Amino acid sequence: MVEVNLPQRSARSVGRCYKNTVLCLLISAVLLSISTIILSLRITDSRNIYDDSEFQTVKPPSNLGREDFMRSSTVADRPKIKSVVNDESTSRSNSNVPPQKTSIEHFLSIQGASLDTKNSDIYQPIKTGKRLLTYKRFGGRLNNQLFQFITALQHAKVLKRTLVVPDEVREVDWTGMFDTAYGIWDIDRLNAAYDIDWKSGLSQDFQMSIPEECVLTPVEGRKLLNGGPQLWEEWDSRCPDVIDLAGNTGLLFCKQQHQFCGDSEAQLEAYQIYSHFSLSPSLLQHIPSKKEEFKGKGYDELAIHSRRAGEGMYDWEMCVKGNTRTCKGHVKANGYCDTRTMKGNCAIWLDIDYQIKSRKYLKKNQADYRFVLASDGTHDWSIDFDGQFIVANNTDWLLDLEKTINGETTNGKSIEDLSVSSFAKKKVARVKDLSPLKSTLDALTATLLDLFSLVDSKYLLGGYYSTLSLNACFLRGLERMYDSNMCWMLMHPTSEVAALPPKDDTVHFNEKDAMPPALMSDVE
Repeated sequence: MVEVNLPQRSARSVGRCYKNTVLCLLISAVLLSISTIILSLRITDSRNIYDDSEFQTVKPPSNLGREDFMRSSTVADRPKIKSVVNDESTSRSNSNVPPQKTSIEHFLSIQGASLDTKNSDIYQPIKTGKRLLTYKRFGGRLNNQLFQFITALQHAKVLKRTLVVPDEVREVDWTGMFDTAYGIWDIDRLNAAYDIDWKSGLSQDFQMSIPEECVLTPVEGRKLLNGGPQLWEEWDSRCPDVIDLAGNTGLLFCKQQHQFCGDSEAQLEAYQIYSHFSLSPSLLQHIPSKKEEFKGKGYDELAIHSRRAGEGMYDWEMCVKGNTRTCKGHVKANGYCDTRTMKGNCAIWLDIDYQIKSRKYLKKNQADYRFVLASDGTHDWSIDFDGQFIVANNTDWLLDLEKTINGETTNGKSIEDLSVSSFAKKKVARVKDLSPLKSTLDALTATLLDLFSLVDSKYLLGGYYSTLSLNACFLRGLERMYDSNMCWMLMHPTSEVAALPPKDDTVHFNEKDAMPPALMSDVE
């Protein structure tokens, strides 16, 4: 006898199987997705460990060049300087491009920031008094002198005063900027863009005439630009003729080490000054990137500024602590100021691979690196990197200068007449050649060539605590700040802390590897 309900039981069984199959497929899909995510995480470079809650990625402002800054202005009456870049392909491709934003606006838009209030528009001082600004020289080395000059010029620009450059009296003061006959700097670009008085500061009477109440204390100096138009008007009323920033007690940093004072607009004014800073063509031609024999050999990919374990007496702790203080003052994310980075930066030759923080500039082997080296000379890099680096050489420039000066003296001028600063005049007084000044000229121009050699390279490996590396960062410009181990860290005019570099290119962050044996103890 055939059971009539059998087909009904079979249909229910099939339904249950169908439902179970769909459920199984859904579970399988979920498991497959989870497996894919785990697999993708596992193949991430083990050297890169990020805390995404602390990580902010900001695209580098790729179109923000030094010449763009030179053309931009926050004050309507700024003299316009033409770009010195001669790129025919660029000029052809941009010939029909509509007008672009100013460089400052471009940078602000990329950073997602804005200048809601422009103090340069609000502050319109009454034109009373001489409206001068000057400073007292800090006894630091050349790059400290350059940074102090730029800081003073930034203040003069923001406060709408004329900068009176103080005399260079001691050897440590000497930058060569007064003594144009020696052909070290291209001062014309600065003079065309800013109000600078190179004469009054040479007179002792000028310094003696500054009222005591117009010489700022270190505390007053740090507050000045941050105070805004109301404070500036108070100082105008108190000191209509001249304000002396002082500065002989140290460099004028605000908030963090190596940071300019003032709001975003004021800091960007300081950045902009660097776009007018240039060596003379006769000296600039001796940096490696200008030499035909070095072109096309890979030396332009990397530039290294090497400082041996501190300054002066080569105090290892001074270097490590200085690096750490600088790094932690600008970066709040974990891992960037790790011990290995801070120590290794004081002896880069011992750990060069780890000190490079960009994946695209790493090499498989240490022997594959080619680079321009700016070194203080206290370590012999040829021991481990023989044939891998090139350095700037000022010998030919010094020989050419001697010929030029000899020609001038032959025409009836004395070397003392050709000199302007008190230091140079004193060194060459009553002599017929440059011999008393030659060693100082050698050291000065060698350092300047080192500085500008760091500018042209694709990637800069600099010293966190060094003003030479700091100046190199500003000379390279905001658009290249991420092509460095440190520039991005120090250049954040629109935010309290640095905007971290793109994480997909960052390596050697929060490194878990052991410290190299060579860095386990002090490097002396």
